[in-house]
Amino acid sequence: MTQGTNKDSKFSPSSFFHLAKKARSMHAILQLTCVLCILEATTLVSGEMRSSSKKVLHRRTRELNAPSPVDCKLSRWSEWGPCDPCSNLRFRSRSVQQFGQFRGKRCLESLGDTQSCKASTACPEEQEIDCGADFRCDSGRCIKKRLVCNVDNDCGDSSDESDCERDPKSPCRDPDIEVSEIGRTAGQGINILGMQPMASPFENEYFNGLCDRVRDGNTRTYYRKPWNVAVLNYDTKADKRFTTEFFYDRVTMIKEIYHEKQEHFSVSMSIKYTPTEKNQGLNASLGYQYSRNESLNYILRYAKERKQTFMHVKGKIQLGRFQMRSRDVQLTEAFLEDVKYLPTEYDKGEYFRFLEMYGTHYAVSGTVGGKYELLYVLDNYAMSLKEVTVEDVKECLGYHLDVSLVNKKLDFQGGVKGGKCESINVKTNYTHDDDAVIDDIISLVEGGKIDFSVKIKEMLLRNAKVVDVEDYIQWATSLIDAPVVIQQRPSPIHTLVPVKMKDAHIKKQNLERAIEDYITEYSVCKCEPCKNGGTLLLVDGECICLCSSYFTGNACQIPKSRADEGVCYESNTAFKDMHVLCNYSTAQASYWQKRDQLNGIVCFMSACRLNNC
Repeated sequence: MTQGTNKDSKFSPSSFFHLAKKARSMHAILQLTCVLCILEATTLVSGEMRSSSKKVLHRRTRELNAPSPVDCKLSRWSEWGPCDPCSNLRFRSRSVQQFGQFRGKRCLESLGDTQSCKASTACPEEQEIDCGADFRCDSGRCIKKRLVCNVDNDCGDSSDESDCERDPKSPCRDPDIEVSEIGRTAGQGINILGMQPMASPFENEYFNGLCDRVRDGNTRTYYRKPWNVAVLNYDTKADKRFTTEFFYDRVTMIKEIYHEKQEHFSVSMSIKYTPTEKNQGLNASLGYQYSRNESLNYILRYAKERKQTFMHVKGKIQLGRFQMRSRDVQLTEAFLEDVKYLPTEYDKGEYFRFLEMYGTHYAVSGTVGGKYELLYVLDNYAMSLKEVTVEDVKECLGYHLDVSLVNKKLDFQGGVKGGKCESINVKTNYTHDDDAVIDDIISLVEGGKIDFSVKIKEMLLRNAKVVDVEDYIQWATSLIDAPVVIQQRPSPIHTLVPVKMKDAHIKKQNLERAIEDYITEYSVCKCEPCKNGGTLLLVDGECICLCSSYFTGNACQIPKSRADEGVCYESNTAFKDMHVLCNYSTAQASYWQKRDQLNGIVCFMSACRLNNC
């Protein structure tokens, strides 16, 4: 008879030894798991874990509870509109149904489409303008005979200067007098979403035979004022002190910086720098546009990192003021032609193209000069390590001093030298110092020669010195050659449509409707909501979640209290009472998270991530 197993009998020495050996093996496995956690955390801390612009992990990992990517979704094309008999073109359009989000494809495709066609009706002949006793230009424009052969290109096509029997006589005693740069840029277009329009509607090289001169008191130089500008005054004013703000919350920082740039418009958090509608004209402001877009991308990158303070430095210099003429303005031939060929039957895509070319509004009056605006990204950990405060950084860079454009020979000796100032250094592309107080400097400068922004980048690359108040003085002196409109009073672009133009009333109504549609089309309402009170920002067809100080992740789905520690624990039900905690400080925690289960091990954060977990 075979002896059965006695369940009530005690363990034999051999079975006890077997279980003990198994328990020791499991204990060794758990110890090994924690050792792996610690080793990886140590590696990340020593190499690339500290939150820094130069140390962000570049490998693609899945966030904890990460939402699925949302690709741009467009509606179907509308039916083709009727064939326009004058342009032999027909139009169709579509809409954005959902913008790209959570690393999905952005919406950067055109919403309008054009096709050649053959109209069944003839283009109505335009009634030829009767110039009467005036001179008729080759372009069809009528000008006074007194403007013929006066050196100025009053026709716009130089036909008034092409057949002169005697030497042309200029209205100005000095025929080489330069046009005021303030007058040349006056009346420029404004896009309600922040884009820089590609062309101006005003012909600011037209003078109507007059030689109105204005004097710049700084250079003691006389400049010629264009006809379209009713009032132009050189009136130099500079902020005597820099405005310095400190932001510890990224959402507030971005709201303050970019809402200030759209002070006249009540628009949601929507920014559009990249034109999407096809235009034949060349974009002369592409470089400046790229610079603005690049700066915003840098700011958004830092908005996803932690343990940083943002120091926003502003200084404004006014060179002059302008007021546009309210009637009898001279518009460019290109603007008039584009208005003429706008379809009378409203097509969203074609009207959006016009708005991106000339702007939704234009500056009816404004202040010209420049804005010196820099965003310093400060590392809290490094400041704590060196016992440096944000006020110390401000004073060491010289932003507590009184400065002005008039005082060009300012004897500035408050640079980064002496005491705590010697410990303030900038992180560069070539060095990854853990103790760098200034992580980065983001330029938001408007006006001045373009090489100023290039100079900032060069200084950072060769680690020559930080950007300080001395650089402000150099930038200010370049404003005379390259001013921009820094403050303006806008007026809708449809108010410039000439009353006497054919179908002027219809096209004005269509443009007014297009502005409303443009705002609605690029609205954050077409984004997925952020979690945990995150703020939606729409930038160039992509929805971005700006998280509060307590959450992180693409959708603000991860509490930072959880993200700040790496936790490894055993979840196997047979050993549910046994666990190992591997806690790490915030500085050791990586931004990207992963939560997967493999062989009973659940991992939070890369500090506990195994190769296949």
